[in-house]
This record gives sequence, structure tokens and C-alpha cells, in this order.
Amino acid sequence: MKQLKPRLKDGMSIFWQSHKVYKKLQKHLDKQPVGFPATASGVERRLLRDAFTVREAELALEMSYKFQSSEQIFDKVKDREISEADLQAMLDNMEKHGAIFVKIVDGQKEYALHPFAVGLFEMKVPTMNAGYYMDTRKYMYQSFAMAFLSTSLPQMRVIPIEKSVTPDLNIATYDEIRELVLQNAGHIALAECVCRKGRDSIGRPCKETDRREVCIGFGDFADMYTRNGFGRAISTEEAFEILAENEKQGLVLMPSNSQESYFVCSCCKCCCGCLELVSLLAKPAEFVKNNYYAILDSEQCIECGMCAKRCKMEAIDMEGKKAIAIDLNRCIGCGVCVASCKSGALSLKKKAEQTAPPKDMDTLYEEILKRKKGIVKRTLHIGRKVVGL
Repeated sequence: MKQLKPRLKDGMSIFWQSHKVYKKLQKHLDKQPVGFPATASGVERRLLRDAFTVREAELALEMSYKFQSSEQIFDKVKDREISEADLQAMLDNMEKHGAIFVKIVDGQKEYALHPFAVGLFEMKVPTMNAGYYMDTRKYMYQSFAMAFLSTSLPQMRVIPIEKSVTPDLNIATYDEIRELVLQNAGHIALAECVCRKGRDSIGRPCKETDRREVCIGFGDFADMYTRNGFGRAISTEEAFEILAENEKQGLVLMPSNSQESYFVCSCCKCCCGCLELVSLLAKPAEFVKNNYYAILDSEQCIECGMCAKRCKMEAIDMEGKKAIAIDLNRCIGCGVCVASCKSGALSLKKKAEQTAPPKDMDTLYEEILKRKKGIVKRTLHIGRKVVGL
């Protein structure tokens, strides 16, 4: 027993040192644009332990949402008895398991921190399991949902599915899925949906599709996915085929909230954490960036009930199987109901005030950080929106 005491003491010392590092990283990530708030349960530290080793967590404290070269990062840590080769090996390993975001500029890699979502969580595609998924669910509802929903600009937006778009809408290129694909020709990747893989891991598969390769990455996001095996490169033609099938199954198109889109998710309410969260609110339309809404000519309704079945936000008021009105507080302008309407009773209309998303993800995060609220204001903001004030 006497021999065990020093070992136990040493083990506890190591544990508390690592605990401090992950606590520091949580606070550091919480200062980034989207935030990474703490919980009473400490579940967020389990998620960080899964993403970073202790040494990687210490290195991440010297990084931010802004991209840096390895030389810039080395300048911050060169007094810590680490060589440039060791630093590069750590950065490469962090990229390989999705702990950081990497893009290539003029042939050189640059590195930045991910938010938890969209970011760390999505990089779990190859290794998703029930334990991690349930920790994510717990974290989402205990704390992260407030950070995610209370940003001045959301990270994601909704654009109309292609079959709901008519020439008279005069749709902007950043709202048109076909244009987003064509703009990124040669840099497109297809990945499994991490949300649906999470649901599979707990034995609750998606109710709307049995397909898993439905999420598409563009540009730097696509290159990182293919470079590290999170997804596979696809052609523009294959991207259009995938998206057509997604639309046929009634999935909602949610790209990054930037004109230079990094990804487009194809979402359902039963799996997608984002859609699930906003669907629980009194006025989902206030939390989702979009430029369109559905309008109804109830006289043309043939009472098939398909629109109500397809609507993720329950925005269509029904009398039996007859559509009688659209609740514009709930409509998110996805166009799924329009494409499913056989009689032409439903169509999309442009909002009177159009909103252009930020130019790119860097601009988006800078704008979010500039307008970031404190915890009290965030709590009041979310509380009012939940009850529809």
C-alpha cells in the first residue's frame, strides 16, 4: 500500500493538471465568435478531451478563429522546448482528426480553431459513436444551444430547393443551389451526415431518408474533407444528382451563411440539431436567415396533405387535409412544401427586405464577434424568443 500512495498522488496531479488545461481551453473557445459555454455537468470537457490531447489543448490556446501559418504559431511557443518539426507534427495530427480547420493559401497551410458546431462535431463523421453523440445532445441542451442561437448572425441559413424556384423570383446567386455548386467546380466533397450517423448509433435512424451521404462541402472545407478522409471528392454532375435526390425526399438545404459557401447540409427535423432547436421555438422564422416565404392559394388545394407532412416547422395551418393558411412566424422559406404541391396552390415569394450574407466565413465570424452579447443579454434574448416576444 505504501508503494501505491505516490503513484496515486502522481496520477491525481496529472489529472488535475489536464483538467486545468481543458478548463482554460473551454474559456478560450468561449471567447471565439460562436462561443463554447461551460455547463454544471462538465460534459463540454469530455468533448474537448475527445478532440484534443493535453499537449494539443495547450497549443490550441495560442490559436483563434483567425487563420495563422505554422511559423506564426511557432513564434508564440518557441520558448516551450518544442521544435518546429514537433509543432508541425502536432498540427498535422490535429488536422487529421478534425480538431482544427486548415486551408491552403499560396501552397502553404494555415490553421484556425473550429467552433463546436459547425466544426468539431461535424469532423466526427468517421468515428461517431453513441457515447459521443449523447454527450453532444447533453451539451446542446444544457448550454451550447444558447450560444448557437443567440449570435447576431446565424452560422447557417436556408435557401430554396431547386424545384421551388421560378424565373419570376429573380433569385440571387448566393441563394441558388445550382450556382453554389457551379462556383465550386473541382472543389466539391460528399460526406455522410454526422447527425444521422449519431442517430444511427443510438438505434434511432432517420425517418426521412436511409441515405447517409447527403452533405456537400465546397472549397477549403471540401479540400480538408477529402485530404483527411472525412468525405470523398465528387464532380458537379454527381453533386446535382445527390441534391436532386435530397430534394425528392423533402430535405431542407442549409448552407453556410456566407456568399462563398463552405458547405450545404440537407436537413430533417428528426436528426438535424439546428432544425430541431428552431422548431421548438415560437417563431422559427426569426432565427433562420432566408429571403423567401411560402404563400398559399387555398382555392387550388386538392387536399392531399403532402405539404403539411413535408413542412419541418409545422407552418401550414390545416382543416383536415386542406391547407388554409401559412404561419409566417414559422415558415423558413425552404420551398419543400412548394415542390410537393401537385396543384400549384403553394409558391415562394421574396421578402420585401432582402438580406445578403457576409462575403465569406472570415467576415461572418468577425461580424458575429463584433456583436457578441454577454451571458445576461443572451439569456434574456433567448428567453424572449422562446416564448415568442
